[in-house]
Amino acid sequence: MRRLSLGLIVLLAACGDPATSSDALDAVDDVLSGDTAVADDTAVADDTAVADDTTVADDTTVADDTAVADDTAVADDTTPAEDTSVGEDTTPVEDTAADTVDPSDPYAGLDSAALREALHAETVAGHTPLGYDAARDAMYAVGGIDDFGGRIEGIYTGRSVDANGSRTPNKNCTLADGTVTSCRLNTEHTFARYYLDLALTEGTQAYWAAEGDIHHIFPSDEVVNNARWHFDFGTTQCLADGNCKVDEESQLGQRDGITGFANCPTGNLDQGHVCVMQVRPARQGDVARGLFYMAVRYEMALDDDMEAALRAWNLADPPDARERTRNDGIEDAQGNRNPFVDRPDLVDRITDY
Repeated sequence: MRRLSLGLIVLLAACGDPATSSDALDAVDDVLSGDTAVADDTAVADDTAVADDTTVADDTTVADDTAVADDTAVADDTTPAEDTSVGEDTTPVEDTAADTVDPSDPYAGLDSAALREALHAETVAGHTPLGYDAARDAMYAVGGIDDFGGRIEGIYTGRSVDANGSRTPNKNCTLADGTVTSCRLNTEHTFARYYLDLALTEGTQAYWAAEGDIHHIFPSDEVVNNARWHFDFGTTQCLADGNCKVDEESQLGQRDGITGFANCPTGNLDQGHVCVMQVRPARQGDVARGLFYMAVRYEMALDDDMEAALRAWNLADPPDARERTRNDGIEDAQGNRNPFVDRPDLVDRITDY
């Protein structure tokens, strides 16, 4: 605007009144001679980046390219909205759903101590202890808990006899392969009486209930039962080095990695931890789940090495129809079930027995 005013002054000086023209020319001289306050200060006129460059107006990146409007990556691709990795995959949400939401699992969200407490309450509720004699009667009766097709089978050897109502049956004993032999069955406490005596006070209601709790007592060949004594369960290499005290499908010998205890003498607690009973594969899980039941039902501890072996047996020998039928029969007789037979997966949800 000021440049245009200067041109008009010059034009007026040339064409107008001489006096006026003279004044105008003087003004021009003043401007050109250095009194250029207006020219110097006219930074707005010279720089006027907005007017000359008008970056916003000329480039108008937003207006011309309108990346948001044309490409609208957010609107068109909307990767977060369509893929919604967090929303669709959300692995943590999907994986944890079973632990927190599944209404069909009465143990959902329970682990370790909380699960153990719940199972303790469950196994106590409804349990009507029978006592040892009545428990054996329920086991050995014709048509009783351990009568399978008219035969009663020993837990360790697989030898079986006719069910005839006796608490020590011995009629028509055969080996697992059908070979006729001689034997007599009696009753084995897989949670050994020795450890019951250490954990519970004899003569108390708890001891009386545990002694006759059918979930951990099984028919057993009398000779093998006596040999087992109170040795822990575990893995032995007695077959490999010939140091078995018992080899009747199940083996009794020194603990894996230890040698020199072929006789596994009784009467010495240390030997009880050196020698172990390795249950035959077909009944390893039965024994393991019976001991896990005893640990939660009576709040008793298991030896760490034995616990490790029992955990492996629980996985290697899952419940079969025979074991489930026995669980049903025990419930009919004493009013409670072994939850680990119904749900063997619960074993590994408790970190320490």
